[in-house]
Amino acid sequence: MASRTKQKEEARARRVAEERARAERARRDRRLRMLAGVVLGALALVAVAIAVSSGGGGSSGLKTGTQASQTENQVDQLLSGISQSGTRLGNPKAPVTLTYYGDLECPICKQFTISSFSQLVANEVRAGKVQVVYKAFQTATQSASTFQNQQVAALAAGNQQRFWNYTELFYHQQGQEGTAYANETFLTGLAKQIPGLNQTKWQADRSAPALLSQVLAEGQAGSAAGVQGTPTLDFQGPKGKVRASQAVPTYAQLQQSIKQVS
Repeated sequence: MASRTKQKEEARARRVAEERARAERARRDRRLRMLAGVVLGALALVAVAIAVSSGGGGSSGLKTGTQASQTENQVDQLLSGISQSGTRLGNPKAPVTLTYYGDLECPICKQFTISSFSQLVANEVRAGKVQVVYKAFQTATQSASTFQNQQVAALAAGNQQRFWNYTELFYHQQGQEGTAYANETFLTGLAKQIPGLNQTKWQADRSAPALLSQVLAEGQAGSAAGVQGTPTLDFQGPKGKVRASQAVPTYAQLQQSIKQVS
């Protein structure tokens, strides 16, 4: 009898322990679900903050107010005092030429332009060691007419030696890919952010057939050169030519490519 009683007590103890374990697991699961909800909510807030920060002026991508002023100043400081002629940036007698095939709506071009490329401009281009020539090559822009229109807008700014101001401002305020943000309001808004740009002349130059012909010719030249994506970076110097192996090379990799052809 004593043995059966003991067995019953042990069985009851096991049931109590199992119930307590189940209750603890339930409490732990609730805490995890609550924590997951908090994390997801925080991530959503961060995503919204990033979207607002990157867009600045709204869904178009065009910045306004203080953000616009900061972007304009950043671009102006980068390019101020560096020679421009059409799509060329830097001393035309520089021993090394970087040919940059790009699409203004390409997010990888944006990543490159506002990172290691800025260092290259601030150092090697400003010092007269490297000149940069930009060539239009459609990749990310979905519509051919949109691509041509925005590239012509940049070339029209280049008629006033401000092609790179326009291009840098475009990349800094690039909207979300595939949203058709690069409309007339966006293109005109960029032009208005360029100090000293004659807006009337810029608008008139956009209808010049020669600029559209240049965009088309650059695309054909890129295809002939084996360009398949953007950015494509070709370095030419006294020792020959080399193409960057990375879409977004680091500043050190850019320096290495320059060294190879210098």
